[in-house]
Amino acid sequence: MSDTASTPKVDSSAHPGLPGRDYYSPEIYELEKERIFFRNWFCIGREEQIANAGDFLTEEIAGESLLATRTREGELRAFYNVCSHRGTKLCERPSGHVSRQFVCPYHAWSYGLDGRLLKMPNVRDESSIDREKHGLKPVAIESWDGMLFVNLAQDPRPLRDQLAIEPGEPLSWGRYRVGELRVAHRIVYEVRANWKILHDNFNECLHCPSVHPGLAKIVPIYRTGQVVDDERTDGGVTLGEGMNTFTASGTTALPELPGLSEIDRCSYFGYSTLPNVLMNLLSTGAMSYTLYPRAADHTSVVSEYLYRPEVIASDGFDCSDMVKFLDQVSIEDWSVCEKVQQGIQSRGYERGIYPQEDGILHDFAERYLAERGPA
Repeated sequence: MSDTASTPKVDSSAHPGLPGRDYYSPEIYELEKERIFFRNWFCIGREEQIANAGDFLTEEIAGESLLATRTREGELRAFYNVCSHRGTKLCERPSGHVSRQFVCPYHAWSYGLDGRLLKMPNVRDESSIDREKHGLKPVAIESWDGMLFVNLAQDPRPLRDQLAIEPGEPLSWGRYRVGELRVAHRIVYEVRANWKILHDNFNECLHCPSVHPGLAKIVPIYRTGQVVDDERTDGGVTLGEGMNTFTASGTTALPELPGLSEIDRCSYFGYSTLPNVLMNLLSTGAMSYTLYPRAADHTSVVSEYLYRPEVIASDGFDCSDMVKFLDQVSIEDWSVCEKVQQGIQSRGYERGIYPQEDGILHDFAERYLAERGPA
């Protein structure tokens, strides 16, 4: 048999995927920390978690513990969660409230809500320590659409500048007024898979007919494996006849969001941002996934179900139909993502392939490589 006859044909519309090692190598994960997680705006929660002065939350970004709070003047502030005295972790609780100060559990040094060093018990010569220089180390923090973002870079670009270049165009979904929505239900998943596998899974639907038969009943185009409807120019997909949300029936007793168009009311829209927000927009509310990479092969996922505050406060409010449905979809996703993580480490796997239908994944991989740089 000739060499030409044995050479496989290459689909010109397909692109090679990332090398398998990019999903499991500890060295690659270390590069991602410095070049992606610490340089981009990273979501750490919802602004409603620190609505009042003295409210705080702590969150970890790839091993770095951070503390976010609100000052008495209403300003958002964020710091490394580390005492300047001897490096003790300052706050252990994931969230809470303090009246005026954070107190180190080791030597009781205390810091104001603005991070200033206030007290140093039993230090005789306090004048020898410059309080201005030894407060908590600040981290940039901004909010958008109800979400809190931090950036560990020295001089980060404004948050909106980063959002403006996201392919999913998150700034274009203002009509859903996600910043006014509130969390009605939260689920935390521990997924034994690389964060990029979860990103890829969110942005393609070749798996939908086999993995999500229930979802494919709600979104007819998903039965064909398509994630975008080429006949629509707004990036949305149309739900089945008479359906308006993601539940087993495609309907719900909950009211629709105000200000949406007729097309919006029977559509689903989704977007993702680098590195850790995956957003689902529906006529009755929204559901977000926030990804927290813990290791090269482990991602914590916080899923939050968001509705209008007056709807949540109304008598008989019940979002369990949507939670039950999307929890099942999530579990189906995490199961196949974990199978990918297991298989991708095989010596029989070098790199995948992106057919035309995986165009969003290819674009993400190109952007990822540009920001991460060579391994």
